[in-house]
Amino acid sequence: MNKTNITITSTRDIHMLKAAWERLDHIAAEKVEKGEIDYIDYSFYQTYEWNQFVYNTYSHRLVHTEYVVASSDGEAKMILPLMVDSINKRLRIINGRISGICNVACPYQGAEARALMEALFDHLQDLYPKEWKYKFRDVPSRSPLVSTGFERGARGNEKCSFHVPVCQFGSYEEYLSSLGKNIYKNIRKAYNHLTTDGKTMCLTCYTSVTPPSLHLLSELWRLYFRRQLTWDKKHNTFLRKLACRAKTLHQVHLGKQTKSMLLLKESELYVLTIDGKAAAFMHTYVHNGHILMPKLAIDASFARYSPGILLIQEAMKLFIPRGIKDFDKCRGEERYKIEVGGVNQSITSLTLGGKRLV
Repeated sequence: MNKTNITITSTRDIHMLKAAWERLDHIAAEKVEKGEIDYIDYSFYQTYEWNQFVYNTYSHRLVHTEYVVASSDGEAKMILPLMVDSINKRLRIINGRISGICNVACPYQGAEARALMEALFDHLQDLYPKEWKYKFRDVPSRSPLVSTGFERGARGNEKCSFHVPVCQFGSYEEYLSSLGKNIYKNIRKAYNHLTTDGKTMCLTCYTSVTPPSLHLLSELWRLYFRRQLTWDKKHNTFLRKLACRAKTLHQVHLGKQTKSMLLLKESELYVLTIDGKAAAFMHTYVHNGHILMPKLAIDASFARYSPGILLIQEAMKLFIPRGIKDFDKCRGEERYKIEVGGVNQSITSLTLGGKRLV
């Protein structure tokens, strides 16, 4: 494809792109089904539905959305959803701060995608020159956005993103037998501890049709933010407890992820309880037979029972009979993601302009 045949336009109103974007979604779904592209190349986070949700729930007086469209022969072929921060001179891909994969919406690959991306970058660098910082996080490493970014002088940081190819297993028993000896023993030990201690375990799935209560949401987000202190290796001081409460209150009533739990038909919230108390939860989106998991957290007081591992095992018992094709655990290099059968598809964060690495 010759770049002279490509036109670049942009709009701040996503609704102007509905028909063109949904056409790209349809093409991508067909190509994923045929095996012509991988799901990570065009996931739920690249669809019109997800981006419309973020558009409708995002508000910031100093930052605006902009959708840059690369077209060929009058037909949209690539869309880059951006947040434009004119005060700090920064560009980033719209993700609502909760999506796991950021990328352009483009179902095409090879020379065509490369030409579209080069034309799109030319446009961006004309509008937003060197003093602007481009921060494109968590982009599939083989995306034309990454390769073209590197050619334009971007710096990158590659990370792991694990997924379980659920479609390879005909039953949960087949999946379980595929795991390593150590994790297999840990799974058996966790179930045995529940039995020995006389504990009752239950997995419940909440959706936009059967939503969680505000009380449960508060319990889960409080669990998540307390767990976050452990991840960040911070002591649970009085002030940090207050901060956790404030974050919990905000997320329950205003947070985008909570809104997605309550509004999106793709949302599924899995909560594992032990003796009636939340021991672990994970929030997922189900899209075209693929499950994406942007959030998982456990209550460390139940560590004896490995609640995170139990949660995934109980969920897999549901996923396989449903015909789920793939379980994407998103970014992060936690050991359990590998142990439960995760396969890596790397993602890259890019910085173009400015001095610091993403």
